[in-house]
Amino acid sequence: MTAVPAWWDELTAFAAARHHPGGAVSILRETVRLLAAEPAASPQQLLGRCAPTGRASALTARTLTAFFTSHGLALPDDAEQRRAAACRQRYLQAIPESLRAAVTAFDLAQIQERDRNRRAGRHQLSDLTLATRLRIVRDLAQHLTVRRRLTGWAEVTTADLEDFLARKPTSRHQHTYVLRRFFSWARRNKIVLTNPARPLRLGAQPGFTGTVLDLAQQRTLFRRWTDDHTHPHERLTGLLALLHGATNSQIRTLAVSAVDPTGRTIHLSGRPFPTPLDPATWAALTTCLDHRDQLGTLNPHLIVTGISRTRDTPADCTYLTRALAASGTTPSACRQTRITQLVNDLDAKLTAAALGMHDSGLVRYLADNVDQDRLNRRTR
Repeated sequence: MTAVPAWWDELTAFAAARHHPGGAVSILRETVRLLAAEPAASPQQLLGRCAPTGRASALTARTLTAFFTSHGLALPDDAEQRRAAACRQRYLQAIPESLRAAVTAFDLAQIQERDRNRRAGRHQLSDLTLATRLRIVRDLAQHLTVRRRLTGWAEVTTADLEDFLARKPTSRHQHTYVLRRFFSWARRNKIVLTNPARPLRLGAQPGFTGTVLDLAQQRTLFRRWTDDHTHPHERLTGLLALLHGATNSQIRTLAVSAVDPTGRTIHLSGRPFPTPLDPATWAALTTCLDHRDQLGTLNPHLIVTGISRTRDTPADCTYLTRALAASGTTPSACRQTRITQLVNDLDAKLTAAALGMHDSGLVRYLADNVDQDRLNRRTR
């Protein structure tokens, strides 16, 4: 190198602490090659030039990204945002050209609204929600184009929307909500003279039809997850989902710093209050901490796999499902069981306040739900 960067020694220690000697040398050698090509490159420019073309380059890209972002030398990578934008762009390209401009403006308005909510600290729409809205509007545009030739959204009538909704009986509630939102926006922006979706009425919100474990299954799983011979990751995942209603993302992103040994509580992302742990879950968490210490990792998360051991990222989104495969259940089934019990035994609003959710989304757990175990006990 013609000039050694000021962060070189810190990068050397960072790579040596997370990788075996051969891997650390490979990372440093690849970084030197990038600096030799452009000695004046900034850390942000280096991240843009280390394209993962091979295994060594991919390892270097991950290490440099973790190092520069953790030390405040570069901004985090927005790969997830780019994938979400590409998904929305595919939906927009599938809309007929005569109707595409308005939907593109609608998508931009949603992105701007989400940015305002983020700056104000309010609830933000997820990328999945934005993509789902575009998909519904795309389906409507294709349906209208097949029926008759349209030159703009102003020609759409209420009868056209009713005909479209009649083809979606199982998801009428969601489709009606999106159509009313889209045409309300179009009316405010003078794209249409009248709102054809205003006469539409939201259908009944569909009841919960997911998997719920009965008491016998819950007892079997509880005995399995309190056994010391069960893998620590399976024990902690199962008990957090079954007893505390934790989501897959909350368990994967749970950091060691979020554990309070004094009060025996953990802070799950998205919840307004710390979550107190029962003795069984605390024992599983302690075993998981011991397992993490044996790995000798610097990953800040509680659940660390063989792949994430040398990284700072959480485990893969499918890892927890695979961890519970041996027990014959899934994290979502355990979480749904707990939420159903809380909503029916307590109250939807109290459950929403405790879990950091919206009470309107929990009402569906009350629809057509009968506790068979309690009913059998009453009959006997």
